[in-house]
Amino acid sequence: MFKIPIHRQLKLSGNSFFSNSNLVSLTLGKYRLSQLVLKNTPLDLLKRSKYLTSNTEILRSSFGPNPFRGFKFNSIRSFKFVQQSRTLRTSDTWTRYNKYYGRSHWNKLKKPALFTALFCITTTLVTPYIFNYTPLSYVKTVPYAFVYSIIAVNGAVFLMWRVPQFSRFLTRYGLLVKDNMYSSWSMIGAAFSHQSLGHLFVNMFVLQSFGTTLCAAVGVTNFAIMYLNSAAISSFISILVPTLLRSSLSVGSLGASGAIFSVFGAFSYLFPKAPLAFFFVPVPGGAWILFLGSLAYNIAGSALRWGRYDYASHIGGSIAGIAYGWWYNKQRKERMNRRRRSYVF
Repeated sequence: MFKIPIHRQLKLSGNSFFSNSNLVSLTLGKYRLSQLVLKNTPLDLLKRSKYLTSNTEILRSSFGPNPFRGFKFNSIRSFKFVQQSRTLRTSDTWTRYNKYYGRSHWNKLKKPALFTALFCITTTLVTPYIFNYTPLSYVKTVPYAFVYSIIAVNGAVFLMWRVPQFSRFLTRYGLLVKDNMYSSWSMIGAAFSHQSLGHLFVNMFVLQSFGTTLCAAVGVTNFAIMYLNSAAISSFISILVPTLLRSSLSVGSLGASGAIFSVFGAFSYLFPKAPLAFFFVPVPGGAWILFLGSLAYNIAGSALRWGRYDYASHIGGSIAGIAYGWWYNKQRKERMNRRRRSYVF
């Protein structure tokens, strides 16, 4: 267990809302940031260091800046100090903590990539049978009922988080822990899982707003395929982006945002001029302009690591939604052309 120099008066110059709590606890142990004091460190060594630098490099999270950047030393007492920070990268502690250390990108992504591909293929092939030859075929006559059933499932999972007996099950299947997935099915389960009431309300409100119209337009079968596949794809992109950027993977993710951005993307592609309002303020240009603005915001958030949101998942869902909207529009035009040719004598 190692300790790092810190002091009683701290000045923060960055956003630390999404700092890695696991790595913080690994580094600081039982001490709180505002109370940690230092002992037994040579005073001349501390005088030469005014900022915490590479010793805290591993504390960067996937979607937030280094929470210790800008901390200054004012009144210092001493504690055991790690003088050579570069040894941290090869320490046994760090190697054991992150099982992805030293592995190739493919070895890190192989399991989630294969699961995503198999899940999307299976969903695309099996879903039409389910909605054509089982009692669920009734849902095709009331498309909005399918959307409300998704909302109900999300609400039920939210309530399950409040029951301690379900904690182990939900941690295994309802939380996407990128560096140590207990089960590949967490890539799907996380898209139906919310721990915050505000998070649940916003996501379900957007799903109801765009999902009911889109489901009625494309049909329940197509909507179900798009929603489930987008959940898997957005989870995979959530793992892919920090892996390629060599960011920390020790960050949990949950929520339906990725799949809902696919709904928004497909809706905007198929109905680009649909009038929309952002917090009751009309958006000039319609749905497509608002969607492009949200996509640009998510790209900037992922690149600049704003706040605590999984921007990579949002981007993955948005791309999946646009791709599906393009594919459905192409299929619709081909059907219309075949009908026109059939009427020609």
